[in-house]
Amino acid sequence: MKQRLKLLSPFLLLVAVLLAAARGASAAEASPFGINVHAPQGAELAAQLDKVRAAGIGWVRIDFIWAWVEPVRGKYDWRAYDAIANAAAARGLKVFATIAYTPAWATDGPAITGVPRNPDDWRRFCFRAAKRYRRTIQHWGMWNEPNLPRFWSGSRQQYVDVILKTGADAIHTGNPAAKVGGPDLAHLTTGDSDWYDWLRRTLLEAGDRLDFITHHVYDTDGNRDVTSKLEAKTLFGSRPSLWDAVPPSVKEVLRNTGWLGRKPFWLTETGWESARVSEDRQSAYYGGLLDDWFTGRSGRDWVDKVFFYELQDAPASAGGLSWGILRSNGTPKPAFEGYQVFIKSQL
Repeated sequence: MKQRLKLLSPFLLLVAVLLAAARGASAAEASPFGINVHAPQGAELAAQLDKVRAAGIGWVRIDFIWAWVEPVRGKYDWRAYDAIANAAAARGLKVFATIAYTPAWATDGPAITGVPRNPDDWRRFCFRAAKRYRRTIQHWGMWNEPNLPRFWSGSRQQYVDVILKTGADAIHTGNPAAKVGGPDLAHLTTGDSDWYDWLRRTLLEAGDRLDFITHHVYDTDGNRDVTSKLEAKTLFGSRPSLWDAVPPSVKEVLRNTGWLGRKPFWLTETGWESARVSEDRQSAYYGGLLDDWFTGRSGRDWVDKVFFYELQDAPASAGGLSWGILRSNGTPKPAFEGYQVFIKSQL
């Protein structure tokens, strides 16, 4: 009997390891806590993802750039994303990949923001990406802030028909287990960029292609105003014809279109630039927003995940923007430590 137990012990150990890994992956996917990391490479990739794991953050949002992978039609270079996907998986992190940005060869418009000339080129790329990363990237976003000309130079209808519908169908075909989110709009009201019009029409026309809804909300005055933009009751919240007079909250748009509570809602960008508000206030705003949404307050269960923008400040050579919870040299700001402490308090 003792000998038999000795022979079984390696097998039992393997089972225990596999079960622990499965529990870790499940816990990461369930985590409501995320951070934007763009697409770090080389030594910077390991350093940044180590910091994400150390903070207890479960999710990273990355830029998945078509123009990088397929700079020439039919010639693919997946190395950067192979490295990111593998590094995230090794650390038990889940990836939300925002797939976007047209190569020059694929558009008659501007490179990066132009409408794909042939939707089949976009379809093929999305299909290949989903299939290649079916074990490591299961959550995909359809473009970034398409209501802003700096990211999308086409119309709303072109975004819905060419990017969202075509891309979502291709990803679901490439990996039937994949989940697609969108439309990742900027919460702005200027010209033809009105977020509420884009969100309402996108959900009415293509909401069936989405597995979860994504949106970006910022406010320099702090977490209370971000929360207000998300859920406030406004004067004409139930009357879309009057939204141009008084913009609705996100919750009101979701309710009006029938999507509130129907599918998960992710806030995939929010945050504060520490150079503008101070590092201490940035930390206080992080804590305030987390407290608003993840401490069991009544009616605050419809925001499933929050991805702060962003992990690390840009170096001075790249503009020196200070949205990060790490300084450009990788040292933590108070917001990093505050985020870490809050996450630990929820375990």
